[in-house]
Amino acid sequence: MPKKLTWSLGLVILLIFQIIVALVIVGFLTVDFPSLVQQLGLKYQPELGILQFLIIYGFVISASICLWSLIWIKNSNIAGIQAGITVGILLFALGVAFFVEFNRVDVLLFDSIRGALMVVFGLLACRDYFARGTSCFSINSNNSN
Repeated sequence: MPKKLTWSLGLVILLIFQIIVALVIVGFLTVDFPSLVQQLGLKYQPELGILQFLIIYGFVISASICLWSLIWIKNSNIAGIQAGITVGILLFALGVAFFVEFNRVDVLLFDSIRGALMVVFGLLACRDYFARGTSCFSINSNNSN
C-alpha cells in the first residue's frame, strides 16, 4: 500500500527550508554585517558588534529548534509538531515587527507567509496526529498494531 502523505510532510519541508535560510543568513551576517545594517537604514558603527552577535545567536537557536523539531517528528513525538508551530508563530511575529519598525514589505511577505504556513501545517498535523493515534507519518489510515 502506498505511503500516505500527511501535513507533517509539509511541516518538515518548511522546517528544512527554515534551517537552510537561517544558516545562509548566519553566513551572510558573519561575512558582511555592515551591509545588512545599511539595508535597515542605520549607520554602521563598531559598537554594533553585540547586535551582530545577538542576531547570529538568534538564527542559530532558530535553526537548532527546527532541527530538534525534525528529529522529534521523525520519532513520532508530538513535541516536534509543537516546536514547528512555535517557530512558525515567531517567524510570523518577526515578519510583522520588521514591517512595522523598518517598513520592509519583503520581510513581511517572506517570513510572515512562511510562518503562517508552518502554523497551519503544524495545526493540521496535530489534528492528524491525534486522529491517527501516535504516528506522525503512517503507512495506512488504520493503526492495527
